[in-house]
Amino acid sequence: MKHKTEYNTKILAQLIPVIYTDEYYLAVAKPPRIDLESTAWRRGPRFIDLVDASASKKSKAAKNDSDDTLRPLILPERYATGVALFARTEDAQRRFAGMARTGKLRFGHVAVANGKPPRTRIALKPNRSATKTKAAKPLQQAAKIEILDSTKDRHVARCNTAAASFEQLRKAFRLSGLSIEGDQFISPKKAEKPKQMQPRPLVHLEQLTFPHPFEKNREINMRAAIPGPFLEVVRTGKLRNVHLYSALSIRLSVLVEKDTDCLRLFCGKFEGVSGLIVDQYKDVLEMEVQQGKFQGDDSEIGEIADWYTTHVKAKTVYVKRTARTGSTKKYPIELLRGKDAGEVTVQSKGTKFIVTPGQGLSSGLFLDHRENRAYIAKLAQNQSLLNLFCYTCGFSVAAAREGAKTTNVDLSVSSLEWGKRNFGINGLPLDDHMFIKSDAFDYFKRAERQKKSFDVIVIDPPSFARTKKPKRTFEVKKNMIDLIVGAMPLLKGGGHMLLATNHRQLPLAWLIEQVDDAVDRDAMKNKRGPRSFQIVAKPKLPIDFVADRAYQKTIVVRFD
Repeated sequence: MKHKTEYNTKILAQLIPVIYTDEYYLAVAKPPRIDLESTAWRRGPRFIDLVDASASKKSKAAKNDSDDTLRPLILPERYATGVALFARTEDAQRRFAGMARTGKLRFGHVAVANGKPPRTRIALKPNRSATKTKAAKPLQQAAKIEILDSTKDRHVARCNTAAASFEQLRKAFRLSGLSIEGDQFISPKKAEKPKQMQPRPLVHLEQLTFPHPFEKNREINMRAAIPGPFLEVVRTGKLRNVHLYSALSIRLSVLVEKDTDCLRLFCGKFEGVSGLIVDQYKDVLEMEVQQGKFQGDDSEIGEIADWYTTHVKAKTVYVKRTARTGSTKKYPIELLRGKDAGEVTVQSKGTKFIVTPGQGLSSGLFLDHRENRAYIAKLAQNQSLLNLFCYTCGFSVAAAREGAKTTNVDLSVSSLEWGKRNFGINGLPLDDHMFIKSDAFDYFKRAERQKKSFDVIVIDPPSFARTKKPKRTFEVKKNMIDLIVGAMPLLKGGGHMLLATNHRQLPLAWLIEQVDDAVDRDAMKNKRGPRSFQIVAKPKLPIDFVADRAYQKTIVVRFD
């Protein structure tokens, strides 16, 4: 499946605004958690190139001038924000480096800081150590600290200095009796398995000033406005909007795609606000508030809704309150902002889907499978696909756009009908596609009798399900191996099987073990040698779900 290299210029301008540009330099206001030199999509242009192309109304990719590459000069730390500077030519890069070596650069950093400074303005001289130990590095450049706003012992403070490193900035604040909010050491072990979002330093490069290297008697002054959440942290003590903005920024690679307008905007405690899940479906938002986990009242829910209507231009916002685990209490879905949206047609990597946000437990589309659907579409191109537990046929519709012939199996007639409508809105006739109301295990028996075989099989079952006809209880922990064994006879030699589970307590290694055990059981059942297989892919979660690492696990297996 070819990915269109089209992007949303409005989102780019909003999240990465250009603050200075001429024939020598380009400066932007960098958002948090964004690497400006990373690509917007696989094998695509860098974010900074997209911004420059958008600002200048021309495509950098179309130019062959080897001296037209943007070269990074100043990049704030990954979690920091503020002025990011790039050179347009080698000469501009060389001259800037010379000014940096001779101390002609001036930085104005702003940070949220805690402590009790002796006064609101503090001048620090260089060569002063933070401690009396010999190991402590002295302050290398003079610095001036100014308190801009305060509430008790929390402040918004500016540090003007010629020092560029974060270590020197940290030292200047500490010498003033202040510590930067979120500046904490995280052990590698804790960072590897986070239980919630790790703190990040609230630091912003507000201003960068230096003499223009090509024009005499002229100074370049670049300025990125102080983030609004910084003042809110000081005045309210809440980091909520910092987390919302940070989470929005990290999703830039999805937000800039013109052919994708549905994604998860926030992942609860893993991004800083426990009990809050936010999904976007075009211009409709569905906020899930988990009772007992979300530490806020109705007014705070309204503030979050307003924040999103401003930043992603949502026209409708629903609130879905969910009970704590084990509770049988049900909460109605509330229309919080705008008009009832009813059915909404969204796009996920160019494939259209009908969704119903605010209408029930599920909207009709699993957002976490966006990349998996694209993977399967490419794998099943012009081949046969069996989609078990197909729900509204998401995998099948994406694959059918690439010429696949699909068989869709689910116990819900309404879901199958919904799936047919998804085929319809993509202009796909139903002639080469089958929709079968059946339990998966019953279908295995029927398909074997009919000697059916498929090139690709998708198995993404629910964690738990209880059916009346046939009367059966399904638990993925107990029955995943049975599904694999049942599907193996239907898979052609050299065929692929996608296996996925969203059971939080089951790791990826467990999924791989199920394949090993299934192959052994299949060999015993058919009294032959084990069928050889290879794990060809372990797809990662898309960027909008990656904060919650236990959310969903997927493998793709090739059977010979």
